[in-house]
Amino acid sequence: MTFASFLINLYSHVPRLNFQFHWTKDIFNFDWSSEYFQALALVACLGAAVSLLLLVTIIIVWICQACRKNETTGKTRRLVRRLSTVLFIISVLCFFMLGICLFANEHVNRGVTISIDSVTNTKKSYQISMTQISLFQEAALNATVNLKTLEDTVHLESKKTKNATIVQQIDQILTNITDEIDIIAKNGKLFQAKHDDDIGTLENIRKFLSLYESERWAFLVLFLSITMCIMFAGVVSFCKQSKQGAVVFSSVGFFIFVVTWLLISVSLPLTIALTDFCRDGDQVTRKNLGNMYETVQFYNTCVPVTTHDNLPLPIASHVALLNNIPASKSQLDRLMEVALNSSAAVIGFATNYKNTGYFQITNSSSAVGNDITKLLKLAGGVSSSSSCYVFHDNVVNFYYGICNQSVAGMNIYMMSIFTLGLLLFVLLIVVSKTWKLFSRLPHEYVEVDEDDPFFPRGLNDANIPVDIYGTHVMNPRTRDRTEPSTNTTSGTADEATAPLWSQNLTSSLVNNSMSRQPFMSDHQYNNFEDRYNM
Repeated sequence: MTFASFLINLYSHVPRLNFQFHWTKDIFNFDWSSEYFQALALVACLGAAVSLLLLVTIIIVWICQACRKNETTGKTRRLVRRLSTVLFIISVLCFFMLGICLFANEHVNRGVTISIDSVTNTKKSYQISMTQISLFQEAALNATVNLKTLEDTVHLESKKTKNATIVQQIDQILTNITDEIDIIAKNGKLFQAKHDDDIGTLENIRKFLSLYESERWAFLVLFLSITMCIMFAGVVSFCKQSKQGAVVFSSVGFFIFVVTWLLISVSLPLTIALTDFCRDGDQVTRKNLGNMYETVQFYNTCVPVTTHDNLPLPIASHVALLNNIPASKSQLDRLMEVALNSSAAVIGFATNYKNTGYFQITNSSSAVGNDITKLLKLAGGVSSSSSCYVFHDNVVNFYYGICNQSVAGMNIYMMSIFTLGLLLFVLLIVVSKTWKLFSRLPHEYVEVDEDDPFFPRGLNDANIPVDIYGTHVMNPRTRDRTEPSTNTTSGTADEATAPLWSQNLTSSLVNNSMSRQPFMSDHQYNNFEDRYNM
């Protein structure tokens, strides 16, 4: 059992209820007034009701959040950081679901494209087959005319021969050949009239599938791409902890949430309808394909072989009428040769050139032989163009694209977009808490200019303080003297603020300092020159 067949069986257990909430046994059909469409409408209404409930919940939470008093005492950086992390994780999950939706959309598109290509190829092969059948029918009509001429000539010349038995046999064989070819011509005309609209039916199916799939694919790609862009902008605002970005994302995400749940409400009944078509779609297929239904069913179930005898029943019976004609024509030629050679009219013609009946019979027989040879060749063309191996792969690929690839893709898409809708609901609930917690910074980062208080770039560079950050507090060289302060630390806030270079510290430094002596002047190795100077 494949994944698609498992899903088809799984969806068969979904209850189909009509507007009276009674279980309906109506199978898949296109009748808008049927109970089956009532069941699909109820499923769509169920999805719309769930989306409306979630929408009302979001609105109530937003109103409560907007009316809530702004308490700054609980506004901690840890809480803001946790909230940003939660929003980032939910956004990443939304990105993941959007990616799965795009994958499922492409999967469905590939399946429908396979079906469209199979319909196109089937249409081309069907046109070739119908052309061969048309040529076969025209050749049968021409053969009927020549057979009628030969039959009249033989009846006229048979009066001149004395062998009535041979004449009777000739007449019987001619009648049989004429009747069989006449049936071939009539059946070919009836077959063409019966299947004259099949090409148009295949073209309508191709146009419908192409139009539906192109619009569906383009809309989903556009919507999912816009959603990705909005989610990316939201992630940026969450990482920057921007209040303005969170508010804008909330307003735009609200509409994204509405469209997502509308898609869920529409996609669920469409998925159910697709699985029902693959399980119980024979009635609709028979109604829309008409006379071509039996042929399609044959090509879907036949075993392709290289021989040309594996044909649909109408075409096989149409071609089988020609099987006995070559043998009958050979027997006819032998009998006519015997009858005409024994006739006195032939002898008279051979001597006096007065009898033209022999030439008429010979010419008519030759024309009939050419027509039969042409019919045999065209019968081979009909068999080769209508054989099982020509259509089998295309018909199987149509069902494979719709009932395998598309079913699997639609279910993956349905589950992913449903999960995306729930994540958007949680995201819009959580993001409302950022309206109070995220701060709105008045300015962004500004380049350092001439007015920077810590490093002015003017002409008075001599007025720059020695230490503007209070790093002199633990400096041992400035521990016992007064020094300037920028009031940036509590340790120097009450001390004198006079600049260091403006204080008169020369005398105190001279009086309190020790005289400097050469290094190791009193060491015994200091006079090494005297000891080792020779």
